[in-house]
Amino acid sequence: MKKLIQEALQIRKHKSQREFYVTKSIIVIGGGIVGVCTALELQLSGNSVTLVDRKKPGRETSYGNAGVLAESSVMIINNPSLLKALPKYILNNKNDLRYDFFFVIRNFFKILRFLSYCTHKHLDHAGRALRSLLLISLIKHKDWIKTSKTTHLLKEDSGWLKLFRSKKTFKKYQLELELMKKNDVKFTIFEKEQIRQIEPGLSQRYEKAVLMDDAGRISDPAALTDGYVKVFLDAGGKVLEESVTALNEAHPGWEVNTNNSTLKGDHVVVAAGGWSSEIASWLGYKIPLFWERGYHLHLKPSDAPLLNRTILDVDGGFIMAPMKQGVRVTSGVELTWRDADPNYSQITESVKRARQVYKMGDQIEDTPWMGRRPTLIDSLPIISPAPRHQGLWFNFGHQHLGLSLAPGSAALISAFINKTQAPIDPSPYSAARFKI
Repeated sequence: MKKLIQEALQIRKHKSQREFYVTKSIIVIGGGIVGVCTALELQLSGNSVTLVDRKKPGRETSYGNAGVLAESSVMIINNPSLLKALPKYILNNKNDLRYDFFFVIRNFFKILRFLSYCTHKHLDHAGRALRSLLLISLIKHKDWIKTSKTTHLLKEDSGWLKLFRSKKTFKKYQLELELMKKNDVKFTIFEKEQIRQIEPGLSQRYEKAVLMDDAGRISDPAALTDGYVKVFLDAGGKVLEESVTALNEAHPGWEVNTNNSTLKGDHVVVAAGGWSSEIASWLGYKIPLFWERGYHLHLKPSDAPLLNRTILDVDGGFIMAPMKQGVRVTSGVELTWRDADPNYSQITESVKRARQVYKMGDQIEDTPWMGRRPTLIDSLPIISPAPRHQGLWFNFGHQHLGLSLAPGSAALISAFINKTQAPIDPSPYSAARFKI
């Protein structure tokens, strides 16, 4: 993979070698980390790329992640253990998942399709697919971080930590441990007395912990995105902060209308996260996509020892991550309509629970941030050509793993468009797996 990146950069440096590539005009819709990485990869491979988003790149869902560059996240939400756990969510009072009752009723059959993937067979398939994509993404991230001069944002090999308040909860985690073993994920199990040694600021409430050994951490995801955008611009790419209003075939190529301009390109990549299904619907595609809405709030550090890594409190249903802005407390999943009014009950409860196990100061923002994590019914992204339109490409549905999966997804799209060999098997991410 590193060789492929180096070759791409060499082509930019030596214009005489461009004869190996046909320069294409490409429009990437969506300025989150997936869209930015896609635009960057395509630009570095010798194309002319325009990135379009209504906001400054990296200021929607990508802004609010926990900053983990994970190669361990092979477990999907709709796994066999979810079926057993469903009764506990009936009262809608669990912190890791809240839902809008009317949304569930309105989307009942789509939710049934989501639950139909809760099989061991699909879990093994999804685990392998995610692992492959995570590994190539991490290689590219490390290379691009050096190129973008953002190494100060990366804490390598700090790992990230899953914490269990009871041994009973830890026993329910065995399925994920087995899946990680199958996919050669490195992890270390810690007992209660060992947890304080690696995270001395935490209370003694936790009975067990699992450290994902090879994960890195980004202290400011928005700044990382800014760094990648600068490399993209320096390589000749263009960024437009405009709202996309229409997408049409131009015969040849494509026409993208915004609130301020009309763009034409040979290819269009839809990488707009939670808005991708809406854009695809303009051309008749019915994408089975949900929105895992989530919230975060930054709190001031206290005199307690700083966290050394991102932690997930499994029982508490929240994440704490040391960030440049302070300690970022992130809530679990809110299942509702994409643009429904914010409901801050989860993040309020998450902050309350976080304070019980880690000493923090006052909150920094007045209002919690909210993002929309796009999730498909099988918990795998679509990274593929659109089934019925030549020159149209889909790259979305990365759920809560957008940061970790973005560069690898970009490499696949680039291989498709440039007609080069894909770095991994692309079939698990094909749009053709759905009848859309």
